[in-house]
Amino acid sequence: MSRQGLLTGLLALAVMGSAIAVVEVKHQSRSLFLTLESLRDSRDELNTAWSRLRLEQGALAMHSRVERIARDSIGLRQPAPERTTMLRLDVGEARP
Repeated sequence: MSRQGLLTGLLALAVMGSAIAVVEVKHQSRSLFLTLESLRDSRDELNTAWSRLRLEQGALAMHSRVERIARDSIGLRQPAPERTTMLRLDVGEARP
């Protein structure tokens, strides 16, 4: 084999190796893009669920709802005024 034939063979192998590497990198790029899009979809779904949960929490924590449940379900009542003691704290007193 001549030196030029050997060089041509090596260059052909280098070109084929480079082509295979390009195909592999393109495949990885597409796979990563699909993964990225899937993760973005998941993020959007989670953000939507988070918004719904915050709205639901706001509705469930409304003072009127909590008071109604305490009164109707648990039987809690506001104490009578004679059973209520007011404590006053003088601003000038030192706290322990």
